[in-house]
Amino acid sequence: MSAIEPVSVDHRLRICVAGDLDGIHTRSWLSYFVARGHDVHAIAYRTPARPPEGVTVHALRPAAGSGGRPGSGARPGLVSRLPPGLQRLANLLRYRHAGLPAAVEEIAPDVLHAHYLVEHGLYATSANFRPYIVSAWGSDVLVDAATSTLNRAIARFVLRRASLATANNRHMVREMVQQLGAAPADVQHIVLGVSRDYIASAERALGEAASHGGRTATIISSRSLDSPLYNVDTIIRSMARVRGHTPGARLVIAGDGRLRPKLEALAESLGLRDTVHFAGQLSQEELQRAFIDAGVFVSVPSSDGTSVALLQAMVAGAFPIVSDLPSQRELVDDGVSGLRVPVRDERALADAIARALGDGELRHNAVGRNRAFVEEYGVLETNMARMEAWYYRLAGRTSEADPAASG
Repeated sequence: MSAIEPVSVDHRLRICVAGDLDGIHTRSWLSYFVARGHDVHAIAYRTPARPPEGVTVHALRPAAGSGGRPGSGARPGLVSRLPPGLQRLANLLRYRHAGLPAAVEEIAPDVLHAHYLVEHGLYATSANFRPYIVSAWGSDVLVDAATSTLNRAIARFVLRRASLATANNRHMVREMVQQLGAAPADVQHIVLGVSRDYIASAERALGEAASHGGRTATIISSRSLDSPLYNVDTIIRSMARVRGHTPGARLVIAGDGRLRPKLEALAESLGLRDTVHFAGQLSQEELQRAFIDAGVFVSVPSSDGTSVALLQAMVAGAFPIVSDLPSQRELVDDGVSGLRVPVRDERALADAIARALGDGELRHNAVGRNRAFVEEYGVLETNMARMEAWYYRLAGRTSEADPAASG
């Protein structure tokens, strides 16, 4: 993250966050406010495997390495056997009995902010603290609340108790207002985006790559291998068709997760051992290099908000192919800045990949458009400055932030 000027001591906020402290999104969110010099606290049920740097962690039931994920510490065979909605109600009781309200009272923050509407968003309501902010991240609104009556009731309950809600996608904002009853003025579109440092380094690396010739026929996927939601199996199956169009095409799967052995076996069974490469977990620098080396980035989940991986790939010049979901229509202009395909349609995906690989002009014209889009829509520092302005406003404190940052 680029150098961020810290606030003066008189303008420091005490911020308390509840969320998955091992999750990259929560950690990225926290890191900005640590860099700004605020007094940042975080509540987790268990001690996170890697406590976020600069954050005072309050573990309700300390136990190294078990993380702050919702439901960690639940007894096998009891809570873990319940449907997800009932698990969350049980976890609400667990967080409350473990001392979440007392922890918030002890911290005495200027603001309390929970991440993921139907999990930590629910658990943090037990503190009965205001100002209370909750952030939705995608599946909480687009899957959980959309497909379960109980989860929808939980989401509505949390939104009624929040002073402010945020969503990382405008489609999600509309869903929270129209389907979950949130007041339009109480929901803000705030994206956890790409840092200015990342954008600058990608631009430099792209210039160097251009001077050494064109890109190879490489496709990259970097979404999680922990959940079938991301349909990485569909991407692998599509490669069997792509190979017929473009024999030299190669798929790089970055990342790791519990589904990796199954996906590796699928690639082997399709005769794609030399076509599909599992790269494992990459550093940010390695991932950016992989995006730059690739001609095409594929992300085709069954549900999605605004993916940081997509924004990173767009900045790094990889041509995006995404699921044709309402949330993706604000991110990818089909046939112009990328392509959109039906969910779990391997034939359509293979055709889109072949089209992208075969049309260098389409890919070339998208590079500048996508960089400009991310610079307007998804710069991390700009969006976090807007969030900071809301913190000050809700806490009744005077801000040093640029007034324009509040948007």
